[in-house]
Amino acid sequence: MKRLLFVFLMLLFAGCSLKTVPVYVALKTPQIKISDEGFLKKGWGYKEFIIYKAGLKPVKITIKNSYICMNSRCMSKEKFVKNLSPDYPPDILDNIINGQPIEFLGKITKIKNGFVQKNGRFYYLVKGNKILFKDRQKNIVVFIKYLREKG
Repeated sequence: MKRLLFVFLMLLFAGCSLKTVPVYVALKTPQIKISDEGFLKKGWGYKEFIIYKAGLKPVKITIKNSYICMNSRCMSKEKFVKNLSPDYPPDILDNIINGQPIEFLGKITKIKNGFVQKNGRFYYLVKGNKILFKDRQKNIVVFIKYLREKG
């Protein structure tokens, strides 16, 4: 019985642990321009970027299941994404951060260590430790480079 309790507690604590990874992030939209190194924290139901700009206050972007906060100013995830572009699905940022395919971009072309999705408007590359999303029409770029292996 003690052994079973021990195994249960170990799984509970191991499953709830935070993963913090150093990253380089470049986020360019008509409203936001951020580019520097920082950390990505992933926990149960959330992702959080803390980006350190030289000589400035760090930028903190928190993405939870239903909302997104930027330096403690929050709005629903759906509203935030619709401000970027009305035709984006609400989970697009989650897919980009996790390096997962984006359904509405269509065909996935496999490449060494990743894949590419592209059409006339969009270019989405996931290769090794780099993720690049470009929307040429809306002038949006999201670039994430993991400075060590994702874990």
